Amino acid sequence: MERVNPINFQGPRAYFTDFDYKIVQFKHDKEQYRREVERGLKIILLTKNTVVCAASHLTNPFAYALFKDNPVLLDGNMIMPALRRDKQHVIDYLGREALKRSIKENMENFYLDHVNKVVDWELMENTTWFRQHLLQALNDECSVVRRNLNLPKRKIDALVSEVEKNRILYREIILENISDWPIKEQKSLLNFVNLVYHMSGARVVNCESTLPEESYIDYSLTDFSKRRTILSETQVFVKIFFELAFEILYKYTLPVELLDILTFEDISYLRKPIEKSSFCRKYDELLQKCIQTIRNSAISYEELVYDIEEPWEILKQISDTFEEIFRQELPEFLKKKHSATTKELQKSTLSLGLGVVGLVPFVSNVANALSLLLSSREVFVNLNKSLKSRKEVDDYNLYVKSKEKTLRNLITSRSISEKSVLLDTLDLLVNTISAKITL
Repeated sequence: MERVNPINFQGPRAYFTDFDYKIVQFKHDKEQYRREVERGLKIILLTKNTVVCAASHLTNPFAYALFKDNPVLLDGNMIMPALRRDKQHVIDYLGREALKRSIKENMENFYLDHVNKVVDWELMENTTWFRQHLLQALNDECSVVRRNLNLPKRKIDALVSEVEKNRILYREIILENISDWPIKEQKSLLNFVNLVYHMSGARVVNCESTLPEESYIDYSLTDFSKRRTILSETQVFVKIFFELAFEILYKYTLPVELLDILTFEDISYLRKPIEKSSFCRKYDELLQKCIQTIRNSAISYEELVYDIEEPWEILKQISDTFEEIFRQELPEFLKKKHSATTKELQKSTLSLGLGVVGLVPFVSNVANALSLLLSSREVFVNLNKSLKSRKEVDDYNLYVKSKEKTLRNLITSRSISEKSVLLDTLDLLVNTISAKITL
């Protein structure tokens, strides 16, 4: 079994968290949730060259069933388990699961046969970051999580005291210590805890994080427009601009039925364009330039045009890779292999776009509360969200329009020499994104 150092990763990469049993156990309809997970995973695999998940998540029955039915995910290294450096194999986690002996033996044999590559990570590096940033948020009365907890200070202080006692922090410890909290407050805190936990996991394997629950994110344009943020006004501008700009990479929608008929073997074939080394290198270059620009607190509006120009050009170049997947490879592939099904899809009136919207990197407002300084890849969070209804399409349109309005107001309210250039760039950006809303 090969052990990979995550520092060697290149290109778009995701830390996939939908197998987390802390999430799965609350899903009443496991079959429906599996369909949603498979659809989201197929989209991620079409847009990311590296997908990592926690090795510990593989040993719950939900994840095992999915991998057993689709061994190509492991055989083809489409998904790589993230394994702690002090563990020898994925099966080392099986001792924690309350399963029948026969099921454990089946899992052990399966993973021994099919896991051939894992990503290393360090326990103390992960748990220290998780603990530190959770404590920082709990101690800050203005943080995202504290603003959402309607509790007496003594309750929060008691939790802080318990967290401080544990050098290695597990989510179970937090759950035990909030069991007497009101349900609403428990949910708010656990959403935040899962957010920090998953972002910490993404960080130690050098990935962008994917989050299955939109409620994890407290993202408010009002905070920006009313200046309730530690960012400068120009940092806010480039922050929102790049969030929208990255969506150009994923501007195509797919019918739900199409994702359901594409097997993971099909997805493996279609992924080839994003494995190109030049694309991966340029993607990393683009991401770093965006992060550097956002971090530049001294940037002025006059400098924005020049700071945006280079990332914008790189973005347009690498978007050709996804053009190849969704406009060339996919249609041609379907003609050869699924011609009959394609005809049925064309007739279908039920096909709502299951878009890659939401799987793109964007900087979460929670990053401010966590004092991440917008300095690394895991801050660019990928929401594992899809468009399942007309309402969600309308909501997405509103999301784009709200961001456009915020940017336009920031430009027009200032006396800057390059105002027209910025407005023209914004128009081009929004018009390009709007192409994705096609049902």
